[in-house]
Amino acid sequence: MRVYPEKLAAALDKELLSVYLVSGDEPLLVQECCDLVRTRARAAGCTEREVIDAGVSNFKWDEILHSASNMSLFAERKLVEIRIPSGKPGREGSAALCEYLEVANPDDILLVVSGKIDKQSTRSKWYKALDSAGATIAVWPVGAKELPRWLQGRVRGAGLEIDRDALQMLCDRVEGNLLAAVQE
Repeated sequence: MRVYPEKLAAALDKELLSVYLVSGDEPLLVQECCDLVRTRARAAGCTEREVIDAGVSNFKWDEILHSASNMSLFAERKLVEIRIPSGKPGREGSAALCEYLEVANPDDILLVVSGKIDKQSTRSKWYKALDSAGATIAVWPVGAKELPRWLQGRVRGAGLEIDRDALQMLCDRVEGNLLAAVQE
């Protein structure tokens, strides 16, 4: 099920699914979506978080299957976070992700965080399996035309006001870098 980033908080308030795939090239927005899922999972009793990084050189895909078969000693539920920086797990990764979905504890939450996923990958078996088991959140960069409106929304969300000239100066200064914009 596709969920738009701006509607993720409302979707999480309605129902916590067992699988989330957050993908995109905008680090701030990807991080914020992941933080929403982590916070909601923690509130739902996921007191343990296991992070598996598929981007490291010595990574083996059966690590995620070990995670699925290992019960936590200290938590009833756990959040398993798999990071796939490239957005492409390959044949072995695809098989491991699909198998994980079959054998995982239904009380656990799976959060897959990846770089941008291309159109071809959205037709792959692993992507379709994750999408049908939970929610996919594709995060798109904020373009130059949308940046003023995005910044205006952030300023209002912080309970502040900004005039048009200051907003334009801020847009010029951050040059589309949302991490820098949030720090300003």
